[in-house]
Amino acid sequence: MEPLRIARDLIAIESITGNEEPVVAYLESALRDMGLDVRSEEVAPGRRNLMAGPEGPRVLFCTHTDTVPPFLPPGEDDEFLHGRGACDTKGITAAFLGAGARLLEKGVRDFGYLFVVGEEVDNVGAIVANRSVRADYIVVGEPTENRLAIGHKGAFGARVKVTGTACHSAYPDQGDSAVHRLLRYLARVDQTDFGSSDTLGPSTTNIGVISGGVAHNVLAPHAEAHVMIRVVSDIEELESRFRDCFLDPATGRHDERVELDIYLRMLSPRLERLEGFDETVVSYGTDLPFLVDVGRPLLFGPGTILDAHTATEKISKAQIFEAIDRYVEIAEHLIARDALS
Repeated sequence: MEPLRIARDLIAIESITGNEEPVVAYLESALRDMGLDVRSEEVAPGRRNLMAGPEGPRVLFCTHTDTVPPFLPPGEDDEFLHGRGACDTKGITAAFLGAGARLLEKGVRDFGYLFVVGEEVDNVGAIVANRSVRADYIVVGEPTENRLAIGHKGAFGARVKVTGTACHSAYPDQGDSAVHRLLRYLARVDQTDFGSSDTLGPSTTNIGVISGGVAHNVLAPHAEAHVMIRVVSDIEELESRFRDCFLDPATGRHDERVELDIYLRMLSPRLERLEGFDETVVSYGTDLPFLVDVGRPLLFGPGTILDAHTATEKISKAQIFEAIDRYVEIAEHLIARDALS
């Protein structure tokens, strides 16, 4: 097992969400070469999750096979591997396989793998796996700088559509600008307190996309925005506060010209802790909230999230080898914990 070679191979394969199959096929072959029983489950036409090892293991190593766009070809220097997916999560995948090879050499077999599709978009692979895959513990690999994450924020995503009435911009009293109305409501969203947590800190709001209108001299007949809030408290209370931002100030009721499409509700998961591990809290989301029925969750991996999704994505070679040691330690600790309980 050569973890850096595997990482290089994986980074060289384009696997932007929806095109995970080439990476899945590579991993299928690698896992069979390790002597593991390998299975797959279709998630959508041409897309599948991959499982390996015994069914219902004590410890299940899990991460995703997709990346964000655009594809960035692999590169390398003395310290880092570069390219799309280097830290999110192909270097982590290589560390998983390196740890598995070492566990097998030590005669430890009560572990398995789950590789899922779609984490970067809609978590569809995790949602499907949550119905069918079971383990005592699930160790999800994401870049935590080789520290054990004791919490991560959830996420709330909404699409806001506003309908207006077009007219000549010289006579604005004859129409109703959807853009102006949307901006007023978004100002409320930006100024609203959506909660805080002693562990996770404050919620944060991002108005990521705004579009609308037809011309600079026409009142906009339509406008749209996409909003994401990083959740640290009760998500139902957060949604209520969010909807209140769109109450018509004239009536105190929901503005009929506004349509809210809530497309993401990701809870903040409760994570397992282990003695002897440095701990951290992360703000990004993972597949874990969609894998709650699979097993008791842990979150750990090499690399930093600050490199993920960037044009200079990279992962430290040294951190990959450190992660292998730590994944072996995590698996042995959790297997021993269950044996003693």
